[in-house]
Amino acid sequence: MISWMQKHKKWLVITIWISTIAFVGAGFVGWGAYQYGSSAGTVAKVGDIKIDTKEFQQRYSNIYAYYNNMFQGNFDQKKAKELGLDKEALNSLVTEALFLNLAKDLGLTVLEDEVKDKIISMKEFQNNGVFDKKLYLEVLKRAGIKPKKFEKSIEKEILLSKLQDILKPVLTPLEFDTFGSALFMGDKIKYKVLTSKDINLNYSKEELKKYWEKNKNQYLTEPMYEISILWVEPDNVEISEKELKEYYTKNRLKFSDDNGKIKSFEEAKSEVKEALRLKKAKKKALKEYLKFKKGEISATEQKTLPLDNSLIPSNIMKEIAQKNEKKYLKPKLIGKKYAIIRLDRKISSRPKSFEEAKNEVLGDFLKEKSAEELKKMAQEMYKNFDGKVTGYISRDDLDKLPPLKEVEAAEFLNKLFTTQKAEGYILLDNNKAVVYNILDQKLVRKNKIDKNRAFITDNSIKVKEATLNSRLLDVLQKSYEIEIFYKGQ
Repeated sequence: MISWMQKHKKWLVITIWISTIAFVGAGFVGWGAYQYGSSAGTVAKVGDIKIDTKEFQQRYSNIYAYYNNMFQGNFDQKKAKELGLDKEALNSLVTEALFLNLAKDLGLTVLEDEVKDKIISMKEFQNNGVFDKKLYLEVLKRAGIKPKKFEKSIEKEILLSKLQDILKPVLTPLEFDTFGSALFMGDKIKYKVLTSKDINLNYSKEELKKYWEKNKNQYLTEPMYEISILWVEPDNVEISEKELKEYYTKNRLKFSDDNGKIKSFEEAKSEVKEALRLKKAKKKALKEYLKFKKGEISATEQKTLPLDNSLIPSNIMKEIAQKNEKKYLKPKLIGKKYAIIRLDRKISSRPKSFEEAKNEVLGDFLKEKSAEELKKMAQEMYKNFDGKVTGYISRDDLDKLPPLKEVEAAEFLNKLFTTQKAEGYILLDNNKAVVYNILDQKLVRKNKIDKNRAFITDNSIKVKEATLNSRLLDVLQKSYEIEIFYKGQ
């Protein structure tokens, strides 16, 4: 995924606006030291617009959160550096500033009431569907953003939106017909699906072993970690109503329902009690941590675990993996109790023996050999074969190519409509091959185009808009002076 992102970064920067409301929830990501040139506090100047350090850091945090979500929480600073996230954040701000310069030169403005209306309409600042000024200020304070700074960012977002409306292209009838034909041209084909059942796979143990020898570094044992765990259970202490209410008042934003509405004290009372009980337990766990380090108390249990296991959450296991042997982790909440963990020994991964890896090796070997044999069969067959003949089919006719499943049909049709060959074969990812012969072609299919008119229009405008924005960006880069003071991490 990293390599794909690196290849498409410029496209992402040009076509994706980073939403201002991301300021509210993202917070800052600690991403190390950075250097500036002659203008401290300013990372860049584009035309008349300065980009300051805090704005740069916030944009970096927003994009980091976006990618972390894409990676399902497995994004880290190493990946961020590999991707060049700081440069991406800067590029997005520079691009934004170029368009803001253009908006101002075109005379576009934003009224105070427009900013006010936008903020009032945001669900993040509403209680029971009504804007709550106190909640608004609390949320901004928690995010470390001053109201004036946030309102300025909303003004910028509205201004960019107005500019986008002006620049939104109109699709001409000729462009519509061209896109429609490209998307829904029809091919009448003869085809035959080949699977592993159509081939005879003969192999010897020597072949299998030879394959393992060639690829044995791919078959590794998991690294293991010998750890000692001291579990600390919360004490069953009495908590007064006064303590509960005080804790709720200070932390009420943490207690919300599925719709984001903050619960009343009575609604959240059991959650508040549990949270406060765990907070008190942490103090106890910290005392036990010190005793454990000094050898005054023994571990509850010893375990030898891989990174992925059902006992210790993956984020804590990753922290353990980064520790040196005989080092301790401070108390970590796991379930409803605290764990104090000492890393006793790291067991590095190693190449598996042939017997250990045999089942994995066999699966990969058969898949590779099957693909080779299918390819040979398809190469020999496609010039002359008996197969099924379709009507005129387009990219969306996923149910008209039995016995292919819809996912397989989608893969085949995407490859078919990008090939220049009237006959041949297409290898599919799941070890199937399709030999085909294009018998006839229709460029304009009125019934398909009429049925998908909205889809064609929407996607055609998006393609045209992206192309125009890219070209406009080239012009703007030549029209407004760009000074970069940021020197990188």
